Amino acid sequence: MIAVGVLIGLSYLSAANITEASQTGVSEEDEARMLSNYEAALANGAETDAVKHVLEFSEKAKGENDPVTVRLTHRYGFLLFQDGEYREATRVLKKALERSTIAHGASGGEAYAINMNIGYSLSRWTPTLTDRMKHFDRALEVLRERGEHESVTYVNALINIVVNLMGNQGLSGDVLTNSIESSVVYEGETAVFELKEEYYNNFGKAEKYVLEAIEIGKKLETQDEYISARVAVAQAKLNVMETADLRAVPIGAQGGISKGMAKERNNLEADRLVAAIDKLSEDKEGNKTFLVAANQSLMEIAWLDQDRGHMDAMCRNGTLNSASDYHSDRLFRVEEDGTVIAPTFSFRVSTNIFKPLRSRGEPPKDKYGKLVKQPSFIPVCIDGQLMAALINAPKVTIEDFY
Repeated sequence: MIAVGVLIGLSYLSAANITEASQTGVSEEDEARMLSNYEAALANGAETDAVKHVLEFSEKAKGENDPVTVRLTHRYGFLLFQDGEYREATRVLKKALERSTIAHGASGGEAYAINMNIGYSLSRWTPTLTDRMKHFDRALEVLRERGEHESVTYVNALINIVVNLMGNQGLSGDVLTNSIESSVVYEGETAVFELKEEYYNNFGKAEKYVLEAIEIGKKLETQDEYISARVAVAQAKLNVMETADLRAVPIGAQGGISKGMAKERNNLEADRLVAAIDKLSEDKEGNKTFLVAANQSLMEIAWLDQDRGHMDAMCRNGTLNSASDYHSDRLFRVEEDGTVIAPTFSFRVSTNIFKPLRSRGEPPKDKYGKLVKQPSFIPVCIDGQLMAALINAPKVTIEDFY
């Protein structure tokens, strides 16, 4: 995954800044209590609680829609997100947006950052693309209204959105069964209805951001010579993911692709990635994140093409090393034929890394309506050796070995 600084950073407001500018209407006791609670929370490493104390004081002292209160509300929602309180973070960030609109207008203040952060927060607890894309699109609209359409900031926002959509599910689709009327007519003019299965996905929703980034990026190469190469990595990553998705469409359903077509598509993306790597390698430190993402995509292509030799070579030459990313109980040996030597788990997983599973019907969801991630293996390099990492499995229960 292309980690490009997912959340927008926020400037910090100290308790002292608030008390110096406070309105009358709060007592000295209120102020002293807030400062005491604030300092105690910071001393305990609880920054979220510390900011909440200052926010509550600011709401009372300066008003809910004061610019300082708006920034504090945004900061509090940001910290809740970092703490993993995604639903509450979304609620607070939406409140920050409402207050910002009153204080600064629809496009003023931190409207861009707040909308982006609402989109990020939504992606962590709801699989619905519509809600988060509404806020992502609004963030881009704010930048356009500020005259920043053809800017590096705008292109980076597009890349960040694509990264979020790729990393938080929702792009893979489902097989839908449609009833179609056949041209065959029997006696009594009774038409025959046949069932037709077709596969649909949502990769096109992410692709629109990539295409816009490509178009604008070309105009910005004099400002940032690496911007087009970075966009190319995001584009290739997205296309490789879609190829894997289409390749796994169940037999009999329209919308999938053949093994040969998948290989042809992946060859095009491999060429794109190699060209991007050549350019980005001119500044390896500055482009480190994108170089890793590009090589990971090349590994995924080799995986989909069942090119074991290429995968082993990438691990041996040190191009990738995920030794610090996975606990040892999630890593398993891979045989020459792609079979994973692993125990039997309490859930269904593919025992062959080259054959992803896709089930027909509605994907499983939890009680909140969130898609339940399906356990699967991915190829990883661990200290020069190719291994299979088990992902999307919050808890591994080993029943027996074979």
